[in-house]
Amino acid sequence: MTGSVSFDRAAGYYDQTRSLPDDLMDVLVPRLVAEIPRDRPCLEIGAGTGRIALPLMDRGVDLVGVDISAEMLHRLLAKRANANVALADATRLPFGDRTFGSAVASHVLHLIPDWKTAVDELTRVVVPGGVLLASKGAERTTEWEVGVRRHFCVEAGDPPWPPGIGSMDELDGEMSRRGAVVGRVEDVVNEGSYSISALLATLEQGIFAACWSLDEETRRRSAAATREWASHEYGDLDEPRATSHSSEWRAYRFPG
Repeated sequence: MTGSVSFDRAAGYYDQTRSLPDDLMDVLVPRLVAEIPRDRPCLEIGAGTGRIALPLMDRGVDLVGVDISAEMLHRLLAKRANANVALADATRLPFGDRTFGSAVASHVLHLIPDWKTAVDELTRVVVPGGVLLASKGAERTTEWEVGVRRHFCVEAGDPPWPPGIGSMDELDGEMSRRGAVVGRVEDVVNEGSYSISALLATLEQGIFAACWSLDEETRRRSAAATREWASHEYGDLDEPRATSHSSEWRAYRFPG
């Protein structure tokens, strides 16, 4: 066992809680496609329900998706029965050397404790001069949301998270040491509104992977304590508040 976090338990609600709005996907996906060479297939690790894989396929990318979660891949295949997918761990890819011209790692490397081995595997299966498109996941930048999440985690005993990379800067450093050229893909920012009550309900329910190590009683107690703190800190917990999330996409060009 590698300790990589499987999203089997989240398969039923993943699309409702992790997807970008269609208008933002219509901006982001062409930017990703522009970085992908077409002479060889592209590999996506952590393909999940196809949040990134299916839009790439729709734009002509010959993509192979892998994931350690059978339930997530079942959801993907329900949407696209002929999708080329495999149940596999990113640290032990079932492909030969230099099989792919590119790879995608979206919202997955922070879930892999042995993420450097996953990068070893991507380096092995992607041709020299190929590209890795990577994003850690949604980075929350609004003060109130960061504060509420942090207080909840402290009340819950501050469980260690994430098990893999903690920031894109960490991945930048690792890829640079491997001789890759680090490039930035122009990002999209998902702006909207949310209430503190709604956020705390989500944390209490254990929707996010960072909460999965917490038992139900710990989540309930932590949410209650955070509600009391937040009512003093921010006021009306039901008031809609601005949110802003970005994903910090990178394009790493492997040495030729």
